[in-house]
Order: sequence, then structure tokens, then C-alpha cells
Amino acid sequence: MAGTVQAPRKQKDITFRYIASTRQGNLVKGNIKAPSEIDAERLIIAKGYIPEHVEVAPSMFSLEEAFPTLFRLKPRDIIVFSRQLATLLRSGISLLPALEILQGQVATSRAFKSVLSSIVNDIRSGGSFSQAVKKNPKAFSEIYSRTIAVGEETGNLDTVLHQMADYMERQNALTQRVKKALTYPAMVVGMGVIVVIMMITVVMPKMLDMFSAMNVELPLPTRILIALTEFFQNYPLYILVGGAVLFAIILWMVKRPSGKRIFDRLRLSMPILGPPALMAELGRFARTLSVMVSAGLKLQETMELLPQATTNMVFRDSLNKVNERLLLGEGLSAPMSRVSLFPPLLVQMVAVGEESNTLDFTMGVVADFFETAAEEKTDAMVGMLGPVSTIGIALLVGFIALSVIMPMYTLTGAFG
Repeated sequence: MAGTVQAPRKQKDITFRYIASTRQGNLVKGNIKAPSEIDAERLIIAKGYIPEHVEVAPSMFSLEEAFPTLFRLKPRDIIVFSRQLATLLRSGISLLPALEILQGQVATSRAFKSVLSSIVNDIRSGGSFSQAVKKNPKAFSEIYSRTIAVGEETGNLDTVLHQMADYMERQNALTQRVKKALTYPAMVVGMGVIVVIMMITVVMPKMLDMFSAMNVELPLPTRILIALTEFFQNYPLYILVGGAVLFAIILWMVKRPSGKRIFDRLRLSMPILGPPALMAELGRFARTLSVMVSAGLKLQETMELLPQATTNMVFRDSLNKVNERLLLGEGLSAPMSRVSLFPPLLVQMVAVGEESNTLDFTMGVVADFFETAAEEKTDAMVGMLGPVSTIGIALLVGFIALSVIMPMYTLTGAFG
């Protein structure tokens, strides 16, 4: 008896996540459903795109998708990877075996393991290291990928990797230093606010009810405290809603370019917080310029990438203005001299570097100066914020204590 022929089962579609390039060279991202990775690439090509990277998308209930902050890449992962890869390359190991060694011994985050696996697979398929890096923009910035591309072209990939590791380590160290420096003042202010709220909402109502029932004229501080306490008791919902609306408005403004530009301008011009922020931005500019020129990038290409090294919109606008004048043939120092954010010392050093063709070395020296200045001003800022926040909280608590003690003397005089 002849066996019945079963129709082949239709393979279930899988959701793939892809990065592709358009005919104009721009990168696009998206998801697509297909039975296999090859079919997914065909569908992407049918859309008019050139597939750069295709992988299975995480499931709907993936912890990585639900809690992205727990799985995000850390700068330290990229720094260690760059330094280790540079060391392996300098020891004579070729690129792919070096990456496979790092892939086998890497003990970092799950997100970076996925990135490293993607890079290894791309290079096995015949792609270049810089192209593989460029396909992972969440891990590697445009500055990193462009600098790596120059290192590949010139045969100095190990040197460029070491330079990028040093550069990222300096930037990360400065950021962490500022965060640690601001931790103590933030804790003092936070604890003070919590104590004051607890006193106003829990402790003070019972005591102030007693004062309000007395037929004596209460001191002004006590009357102010009673009014504040009653306001918190009678309108808690309005306070919460108002606070939430205010927070939402600020968040909305910060996410808009115009609003973020206003906040960034304030951050640079504030008396205490401004100087360290400006010094840090100037140090980052000089260090990035030094590293990229030293790696072999042309000055025009470097100035096109430099705005990406800062998140401050005001500083980014200034760099774009300088770049526009640079493209018109005015050089670098002349346009910088017309921007108030750049101090005369920096402009003069840039001019010296341009004239002597030692811009990478000169900017390295300038970067050391501004980074040291940023650290000193950060320490000075913390030295001021700590006592100021402590004194502010002490005055607030003292006002509450005075508001409670003064009526007692008034009552004692009334019954005396």
C-alpha cells in the first residue's frame, strides 16, 4: 500500500530586527516577519534597502525589553573591550581570532555579549570591523566607528583602539566624579525635604491645633506655619496634581530642542554649577579633537563629528557655527574667536596648533588643562553646595522649631 504523501508544513514566521542602509547611505531600523533570516533579507531588499544586520527580535516578554535600564550597555564595557582588543592585536593576533578570544572570555553584561557576537558574525561573513561596529550604534558612537575606520585604513587599528579607550576612560571618569561629588548634597537636601514634609503633615497639625484653640495672638512665624500646614492638609490632591503637571511640563520642555537649549544655557551660566560644566565641555571638545586628529581624520570630518560628543545644545550650536565657517575656508581659530563660549586661551592654542601643524598635541595639552580645571571647580562647587544645603535645611528646621517655641512663651505670659 502506497504511503500517503503529506504536504509540507508551512514554517512559522519569526520576527526579525534589522538595520539596513538606503540608496542614499542612511541607516534605517525596523522589524520584519519571515520564516528564516534569508527570507527576511530578501524582504528587506525588496523594500529597496541593503541589509546590514539581521537578528531574531526579542520576545514580547523579554526582560531586556521590559527593563531596558537593567540591560543597557555601560561605557566601562566598551573601554575594557577596546583596551583588550588593542593588546591582542599588538601581540600579533589577527582581528577575527582576537575577537573570538574576547567573545569566549568576556564576562560583562548580556547586552554587550550580544553586540560582540554580532560583530564576530559580521566579520566572519566578510565585513570589516568598522562596518560591524557601525551596525551597533547603541554601543558605539559615530565618533568611535569613524575613528576605527581610519585606523583600519591606515593599519593603526591597535593604536586607535588604545586612544579611544583612553579617551572614553577620561570622559567616563569625569562624569563619575561629578556624580559622586553631587551625591552628598543631594542626600542632604532629600533627607531635609522628607523631614520637613513629615513634620508639616504628621507632627505639626496636632501641636498647631492646640495653638489655634488659644485665644491669644500668635507670632507671625507660627501663623505662617499654621497656614502652610492647613494648605497641605486641605489640598493634598491639588499639590500632587500640580507637582505632576509641573514635572511633565519640564520634562516635555527638556525633550524639545528649544526647551533643552534654554536649560543648557542656564546650566552654563549659573553662578555655582556653570563654571565646572563649561570647563568639562571645553575639556571634552579639546580631548575629542586631539584624539580624532591624532587618529588621522581630516579636520573638516572631525569638526562634523565633534557636535556629537556633547549633549549640551548651546555648545553644539557653537560647534556647528564654527564648522560652517571652517567649510568656507576661514580655518578653525578665526571662527572660534567669534564665539563667546571659547575662551581666548583655547583660541590662541588652536591657532598655534594650526600654524605649527601640531593640533593633536596642542589640543591634548589644552584638554589636560581644562579637565584639571573642571575637577578643581567641581570640588569647589561641592565644597560650597554641601554647607549651603546644610545651612538651608537647618534654617528651615529652625524656623519650624521657632514657630513652635514662640507661642509657648506667649501662652506663658498670658497665664502668668
